[in-house]
Amino acid sequence: MNWQSIAITTQNDAIEAVSNILMSAGAEGVQIDDSDQIKVIAYYEDDANLPKTIKRIKTDLFNLKSFDVDPSPAEILISGVAQADWENNWKQYYHAQRITRHLTVVPSWESFKPQQDDEMPIIMDPKLAFGTGTHETTKLMMQALETVVRGGESMIDVGTGSGVLAVAAKQLGVTQVLATDIDDMSVSVARENLALNPVASDITVLTSDLLADIETTPVDIIVANILADVIERLIPQTIPLLKKGGYFLVSGIYDAIAPHIEDELLKNGYQIVQSSQMGEWHSYITQFGED
Repeated sequence: MNWQSIAITTQNDAIEAVSNILMSAGAEGVQIDDSDQIKVIAYYEDDANLPKTIKRIKTDLFNLKSFDVDPSPAEILISGVAQADWENNWKQYYHAQRITRHLTVVPSWESFKPQQDDEMPIIMDPKLAFGTGTHETTKLMMQALETVVRGGESMIDVGTGSGVLAVAAKQLGVTQVLATDIDDMSVSVARENLALNPVASDITVLTSDLLADIETTPVDIIVANILADVIERLIPQTIPLLKKGGYFLVSGIYDAIAPHIEDELLKNGYQIVQSSQMGEWHSYITQFGED
């Protein structure tokens, strides 16, 4: 089978948005190359649908500015890739990486030997989906989880993508995890990655538009590492599904829109317990009501 790679030159604060565009257009994987200019690279089967896919990607890139996301220079390079090259390209960019004090993301092809007794692996297959734990927004969220999890909690992971946060939560001691994503491909990818991690064997993954289709008793923690405009829509949906005193952890919020998201959280009854920043990205640990 032959593949086409689509590489989009962009800037740091647009990586997540560009990656989401490529995945929603049916990419078989996304990788980030920041060795020179930042490039988000995705792979697609070289078939009759490819021209329509490229047109869709260009339209979605143009529309990002309406969400205050600037993907410039947004240069697109398309090139053919042989099957063997496609499979090996992933391994150039991903190696085991310590993300937090306790959590290390490990590609599925690498052996892992903990350097400390309390170091916990998250096994991922990065060729399958964006969300390997190495992007700033995901690092921030994993750090937030490490801050609030005490063990025995229930949690919903909204927009799970690769499933990395769901696995992280289980490793840290969350007992019950429900993961959701609007994209069927992401749900499939998450399930494959969860299968690589024995600790994650009992995680439920469902297709849902945010929390619209979720029926469950209120949980202790809700996490969302997604685009800021989607977080704004999600905030009121979390309230019926979060226990009083529960935590809502959000990431994926860039500088320009952070004050607006803070206002929306406060208007909906959340208290901001902790805010963190990495580069131009913000994350928040918020708490709803009181115990």
